[in-house]
Amino acid sequence: MMAFWYVVAFRIVAVLPVWLRRAIARLIAWGYFAFNTRQRRGVFANLRIMRPEASHRELSRLALRTFGQAGMNLVDFFEIPSTSDAQIESMIVNFADIHVLLDQRSGDRPFCLITGHYGHWELAGAMLGLGGYRTHAIALTQNSWVVQRLYESLRVRFGLTAHDVRFGLRDLLRYLPEGEVPAIVSDRDYASGGEEVGFFGHLVRFPRGAALLSFRRKLVGIPGFLVRQPDGRFLLKFGRPINPEASDERSWVRAFVVDFAQQYEAIVDQDPTQFLNFFDFWSTAV
Repeated sequence: MMAFWYVVAFRIVAVLPVWLRRAIARLIAWGYFAFNTRQRRGVFANLRIMRPEASHRELSRLALRTFGQAGMNLVDFFEIPSTSDAQIESMIVNFADIHVLLDQRSGDRPFCLITGHYGHWELAGAMLGLGGYRTHAIALTQNSWVVQRLYESLRVRFGLTAHDVRFGLRDLLRYLPEGEVPAIVSDRDYASGGEEVGFFGHLVRFPRGAALLSFRRKLVGIPGFLVRQPDGRFLLKFGRPINPEASDERSWVRAFVVDFAQQYEAIVDQDPTQFLNFFDFWSTAV
């Protein structure tokens, strides 16, 4: 059933005017906000930590905006197959600067991009491909083969290799082609073996995979986020490079994760409604 609706959505979005697509995104968001109690509770729990002084009315406004951001992301994603490369590039305010920004931070050394479920990480993958980078991501396999094929067609178009979440890190540790870039979403600890770090004043577990890969493959970590702007376009934001001075792997990996968490917090704090984790994020702490 999910596969059917995905196919329908891809085809409908291709022919609808932009204003109607946006209206549909808002309706989807309002529907989820009103009827998905579990996700709504998760978003409220997160906002209470990120905005502890906010009133219930303000939290409700922020929560609805969070669902709205997710709805817009979904519509953007469905638009991609019918959108030209030039149109996608025009959606990113500073697309032309991507090479300069990354070269400045990497110092022309191999690097690993680290991001989170913030802004539009899927569109960021397309952007990297259009920028000439061949990237590697670790991803969940879709339950429906139809949906999986839709994802794979987009990955082929944008030069992205997706590794199964169960053994993707192992694959990248064994073999990462020279000049290609791992881009890893690093804010959900699926393996339950992450580092417990401070995030908005509370402990939470962040995964170690990107840090471990960077240490063993001698990569510079670069936090990167594609952030939605008020006009609907996106701004690519890169953080400071992460390359700890510790000599032993254990200390290096922890320092890497702590640094990423601190930079991620600074980004999220600018607009918590683009933090798209629809569960109690801090419940992963021991």
